[in-house]
Amino acid sequence: MLFLGLGYLGAGWGAGIIMLAAAGGIAKLSAAALEGTARQPEAAGNLRTSMLIPAALIEGLGFFALVICLLVALALNGAVTKGAPEAQTAAAQH
Repeated sequence: MLFLGLGYLGAGWGAGIIMLAAAGGIAKLSAAALEGTARQPEAAGNLRTSMLIPAALIEGLGFFALVICLLVALALNGAVTKGAPEAQTAAAQH
């Protein structure tokens, strides 16, 4: 049963690291766009438009990786459910 606990722990840590990395990427992108706007205020519209596409891609990648971590956790949960009757029959035979 230890491997199941470690699997859940790994999925949780993976989801947390993914979200932190996505937030860091969007923060760096936003900081660069704001710095560009401060240097050249007339280019603010173009910078905002060119910032939104990579931000959406970063966010999409973060959500995709989060879904993968949740699927891993649900697959572990399915392994517990499928393994439960086998464990009960093995315990009944002893």
